[in-house]
Amino acid sequence: MSCNIFQKSIEHLKGLSLKKAYLFNNELNLYTYEDLLFFYPKGYIHLYTLKNISELSNNNNNNFVQILGNITDLKEINYKKGTIWIARLEDKTGFIELVWFQKNNILKNIKKNTKIIVFGKIQFFQKKIQIIHPNIQFSEKKYSIYPVYSIPYHLKKQGINNFFMINLLKNLIEESKNYIEKFFFQKYIKKKLMSRKNALIQIHFPESLENLFQAKYSLKFEELFLLKLFFLSKKKVIYSKPFPKIGKNFHNFYKHFLPFTLTEEQKKVLKEIWNDLKKPIQMNRLLQGEVGSGKTIIAILSMLIALDNGFQSCLMAPTEVLAIQHYSSIKEMLSKIGIKIALLTSSTSDSIRKCLYNETLTGKISILIGTHSLIQEKVQFKNLGLAIIDEEQRFGVEQRDKIWKKENKFPHILIMTATPIPRTLAKIIYHDLNISIIKKLPLGRKPIKTIHFWNKNREKAFEIVKNQIIKGRQIYIIYPTINTSLKKKNMNLMKGYQEIQEKFQKIKNKIGILHGKMNFQEKNMQMNKFLRGETQILIATTVIEVGVNVPNASVILIENADFFGLSQLHQLRGRVGRGIHQSYCILITNPKISIEGFLRIKKMCKTNEGLEIAKEDLKLRGEGNLIGTKQSGKNYFRIVNLIKDYKLIKDVFPIATNFFRKNPDFFQKRKNIFHKIIRNKIGICF
Repeated sequence: MSCNIFQKSIEHLKGLSLKKAYLFNNELNLYTYEDLLFFYPKGYIHLYTLKNISELSNNNNNNFVQILGNITDLKEINYKKGTIWIARLEDKTGFIELVWFQKNNILKNIKKNTKIIVFGKIQFFQKKIQIIHPNIQFSEKKYSIYPVYSIPYHLKKQGINNFFMINLLKNLIEESKNYIEKFFFQKYIKKKLMSRKNALIQIHFPESLENLFQAKYSLKFEELFLLKLFFLSKKKVIYSKPFPKIGKNFHNFYKHFLPFTLTEEQKKVLKEIWNDLKKPIQMNRLLQGEVGSGKTIIAILSMLIALDNGFQSCLMAPTEVLAIQHYSSIKEMLSKIGIKIALLTSSTSDSIRKCLYNETLTGKISILIGTHSLIQEKVQFKNLGLAIIDEEQRFGVEQRDKIWKKENKFPHILIMTATPIPRTLAKIIYHDLNISIIKKLPLGRKPIKTIHFWNKNREKAFEIVKNQIIKGRQIYIIYPTINTSLKKKNMNLMKGYQEIQEKFQKIKNKIGILHGKMNFQEKNMQMNKFLRGETQILIATTVIEVGVNVPNASVILIENADFFGLSQLHQLRGRVGRGIHQSYCILITNPKISIEGFLRIKKMCKTNEGLEIAKEDLKLRGEGNLIGTKQSGKNYFRIVNLIKDYKLIKDVFPIATNFFRKNPDFFQKRKNIFHKIIRNKIGICF
């Protein structure tokens, strides 16, 4: 038999009909022996004891049991619709029936007076206890671990149940086990792993918990080792201009105009950034920090370092509101040291836009702040050295890429966010993106209290709102849609606006409304009224998700909160808690919400930390396509879990990196082999 056995179609596998092979192809995406071998169990059933048949009753219906007994009878019954096989299994306390609707290889070995251990789910039929398609062991060990595979319900109706999978995998392993190759890297590393052959057998049919642990560890090690080699082989060194000095602009601002003293944490982050900027290799760093933690001041100081080395900077924000806010605050802080700063958004007039294009190209503008307008081809820099992306989760991958492909020499990249998207967090874990974290909030800030109310208790939520209004605070109330409801009982902005006006008639003239369909002038007017305190309640959609800084706002109430993603909920929560007053994030939902929706709400109530939120988001949404542009989605691993296996990642990656340094051509020489292994084992497409 050829070593290409693993590329054989599963239609050739004993126990699998052409019809079922077709279902495996289309429903489970399993085509070859190799695909099926890597179809790992989703979990395991551990049975420590044997049951006596007399202990079984209707209370045990559909429970899994393990029974030791003797076969006392075996008969074949023919019906018009087919044939069934029934064996009688007895122990000292009673008997049960074992039933097969399809002929099984095990039936050849079952004879009268054969002692076996039977494992399966018990059922009652015509007052008789039965196990349909049981799993059989011809030994007397009293403890077994059984694999459980992920099988869609409609496949189970076609006869593809867990026992069918167990028998199929047994046939596969029996036919192919002698052709399983060793871990190619075992002889190059000191870490001792279970052999690849044993690991693949034990992952499906573990003989003990220790064997199962070792098999999982070894197969995870292989997956991560291959992935790191893949990234190292694909990674190109991108060169940028180094910023070796800190000059007069930085020192002048730092000594005389810095609005507050940097915390030790902020100083540490700034040092990490400058260490990157000093190198001729492109900085690719994420600055993660809660809202109000000082990310903007770090960005300003980084741009001054670029300027002192003769380079321009740009800062791209996802909304016009946030871009204007950045422009206003940065211009005010840097006005006294004579730095030319400009703003470019979709609302910029044609005449000003033309002038900006020219001054950016000639280098007169040192810092350009804007929205998506910055990625237009007409925007050309003289010498862009630093590109900063704020709230990166609001941009697509291709949009972010366009910023740092503005010139032949790539600028250094700094990404700022309170909550990394799953794809970004995954890239951090893979060490493809460096991270700096500002954990502490400024002095005087209090953690936001997040509270969940079911819809029937919504009046309790509005009591909190009323109390805060009495104290003179301002309120955000957020809706998922403007004038449509995704379900009958869900609130929308227009309906909510009417409700709030009725509830707060005394301040009816102080209730504002803001949504995405309003033009820029209307949005700007509403935002300025809220900023000046003329509006006490702002009814809005997620248009205020980023870029609104009102220290007096102490409550954000989010209707139908389960319709929002975790990252979005955390960003919305960040609109409050910017002053010295205690702030509240109130989440209101209908009682009938999805499990995923409930988990999101639960996580929001449990933590205020953006990185923790991002980790949970990664669990729920998946890491997305790490090579392409998809920002979330399926988990591309067969067995590795990015969050649970983080310690193993930290263990494996340095070993793989060291291996790659010593064998830089190893991957390229075996490119075709590794592409096949990675594609099949990890699911990454090239």
